[in-house]
Amino acid sequence: MSSTLQKSRTNRKLHLDFLRIIAIFMVLFNHTNQHGFVHFTVAQDSVLYPFYLFSAHLIKIAVPLFFMISGALLLGKEESFKDLLIKRFLKYLIVLTVASIILYVYFSLQLYHKPMSVSDFLKGLYSGKITLAYWYLYAYLAFILMLPLLRKLARGMADRDFKWVLLLCTLVGLLELGQYRLSQGSTVYNTNFSLFAGQNYILYPLMGYYIEHRLKAKAFRKRNLLLLWAIALGALLLSCYMTHYMCTITNGWTEAGCQSFMNTLIFLPSIAVFYTAKLWFTRHTPGKRISKAITTLGGLTFGIYLMEGICRVETKHILPILRPYVHTFPACIIWILCACVFGGVCIFILKLIPGVKKWI
Repeated sequence: MSSTLQKSRTNRKLHLDFLRIIAIFMVLFNHTNQHGFVHFTVAQDSVLYPFYLFSAHLIKIAVPLFFMISGALLLGKEESFKDLLIKRFLKYLIVLTVASIILYVYFSLQLYHKPMSVSDFLKGLYSGKITLAYWYLYAYLAFILMLPLLRKLARGMADRDFKWVLLLCTLVGLLELGQYRLSQGSTVYNTNFSLFAGQNYILYPLMGYYIEHRLKAKAFRKRNLLLLWAIALGALLLSCYMTHYMCTITNGWTEAGCQSFMNTLIFLPSIAVFYTAKLWFTRHTPGKRISKAITTLGGLTFGIYLMEGICRVETKHILPILRPYVHTFPACIIWILCACVFGGVCIFILKLIPGVKKWI
């Protein structure tokens, strides 16, 4: 096994860019409601119902992967509070504001046909109601402010501490599933008993840092890979079962009503996917063209995320065109692939403008 990970000529880690590409597709697909994401809610009689149910849960690894990537890249760095606030927090606050302005104008003119005002925009920006998809950016801003503490925490933790954290989160997740199965939601543990309330910007970055920087080369082997995937598949199947059980007894076959358990154990398959990507790119050296394609596409993902609402709306006509010829679910996959391509082309062109590249 190679002792170093494969990097592109721009010093980008290929396995992280590969994970970004997977995750951005899942982010957009997560916003396709019953056409794709929760298609299982309207396909209960289909022989493919188990597949649709499983895919809805698997897609939830998208955001954890992005936070794990951030942990892998940032928790091992040193920087002053000034650099943290100006080069990171202020930068992403500006990006959030500018992107929100663009979406606010676009949605107001294209979808809602409503009058615009500065006060309405500022309220929407403050509350995060311009687009729900930007909740990740708000969480990322919190993550940036937590970085000084998280860095000390990560560096001070021994290997057994990371495993302890993972064990605790797994046990609490199983407790949440088990109590619902036994009492149908009538009996729950006291909410004051909580672990890692900020799971997105604590647990996932820590796990990304641990896999990226603390695991030794000898830890990346087939036996560990199979064990991780056995655990990950078990977690996914258990979550699928609990979602089916809950929807059945509550008749909650809606997008909002079916997601109670989708994130409960999602950190386990997220870790398995992250580990697999690092192992693969450690052992295999892609050709120059493939490496270039991965780094190029990986570098476009943040921009695609910023304009994902526009990407989906501007390509949504593909769905009704394809639906008479293929099933709704594959038509939805093609639609989202087209949305990603559309967004990628737009961001690629925007990055050619001087000064824009450093922001997106």
